[in-house]
Amino acid sequence: MLYDAFISHASEDKDDIVRSLAEALQLRRVAIWYDEFSLHVGSSLRRSIDLGLSKSRYGIVVLSPYFFGKSWPEWELDGLVQRQLSGSQRVLLPVWHNVGRTDVAEYSPSLADIVAIPSSLGLDEVVKRLLAAIQPEGSALVTARNLILDYGYEPPVISDDWWLDVIEGSKWQDDERWNFPIWRMSEHSSVRGENLAWIVMQHLWQEEARTRRITQITPPEEVVQFILTQPGLREVSEYMPEVLVELAPQLAIPGFAGPLEPAIQRAYAQSISVCEARRRNASTFGSGLTTTHQSPACDEEFALRHPTFGEYEPQSVACSFVQGNGLFGPSPNVRAYENIDYLLWLLSCRSSWLPCRAHDYLLRGMKEWAAWPWWRGSAESNYESPAAGELSDWLMRSRQPRRIALPATAMTDLRDRFGYGRELLDLPESADELVERFRSEDVLESWFEAKRR
Repeated sequence: MLYDAFISHASEDKDDIVRSLAEALQLRRVAIWYDEFSLHVGSSLRRSIDLGLSKSRYGIVVLSPYFFGKSWPEWELDGLVQRQLSGSQRVLLPVWHNVGRTDVAEYSPSLADIVAIPSSLGLDEVVKRLLAAIQPEGSALVTARNLILDYGYEPPVISDDWWLDVIEGSKWQDDERWNFPIWRMSEHSSVRGENLAWIVMQHLWQEEARTRRITQITPPEEVVQFILTQPGLREVSEYMPEVLVELAPQLAIPGFAGPLEPAIQRAYAQSISVCEARRRNASTFGSGLTTTHQSPACDEEFALRHPTFGEYEPQSVACSFVQGNGLFGPSPNVRAYENIDYLLWLLSCRSSWLPCRAHDYLLRGMKEWAAWPWWRGSAESNYESPAAGELSDWLMRSRQPRRIALPATAMTDLRDRFGYGRELLDLPESADELVERFRSEDVLESWFEAKRR
């Protein structure tokens, strides 16, 4: 672990000043290391300082009668000065406690020339001056770290390489799931650190979502719990509910979003209002996606909230559920699995938390969308089988038969892919049970019908 600063001090000064100084700095979000730097007779001052600076950005050295009473050799005291002068940055921050310049000069004239903070100024002033060095105003990293701390997460100190790793990796955030346009959270601020804080917090929740596999098929109570426990994610979700329900479409279903319901309802009501105005003006916007061939009754991300699914075709609702609303512009990277896996989930009892009306419409949409076939050597999954791709090859070669009889190789591919999918999604049904439900739902027949249209 790295620290903002360590405090080198005589053990006798711990109760008088050091402990209260450390606690005051910690309250101001400075990571302090001091218990291991109580100096006793026989301690090596130089080794203690070197150890502290190996894990800290700064060293606070409390110079006091007890400190000098350790009878340090002159070379040890001069070493402090040399340590200060050898680098490009001021790393040692002396605090004079019950001593003055004359007292310090008696022990080390060169040490007396280093700018120090007298404890006689009072604890608050000592802390203020130390903070000016440790947390300089205008530092984007300091601002970012403090904002993240406000949201309940304690990141490493700003000298830790962790910050560089996150910043370098931020260029890939757009390719990750749970990606929000976080620049909107700080677009009215001139402080660079605020934007950096949101980049870091998005990195944290994207990493957690990947680890916990928070997707469209995660039960809504788990999604809400995830949002409420990630730094900054609730605030982003309430600020951009239209993006939230694209990333987690299950939360658009009435009653599924817990404390996020009010924000989603407000955005939904606004969507209804805008779409009603379009319809009054006889707009044809989006009419190719609806069952009525009129402009939709709401934006597509809110279809699962609308009594008639916004009048969108089932395949449009299913497509939006699986991969986001990319039809009218850029979409977040929503899809976590191949299309076939979402179909398997809908065939499984794992999807039983969906209201029947929504479940049936999504299942119908997946069938009519007809985008579920998988292909040989897909880069989107680790499915492997000697028969991989045989079913899709057969579908491409075949005309719609009166009675579907799969070749043995295609049936093997179907069963193997369903076996892979059930393990991936932890479905309780066997591969054969899923195959049976797949056949009983006439999914193949729907595929041929969709291609005929």
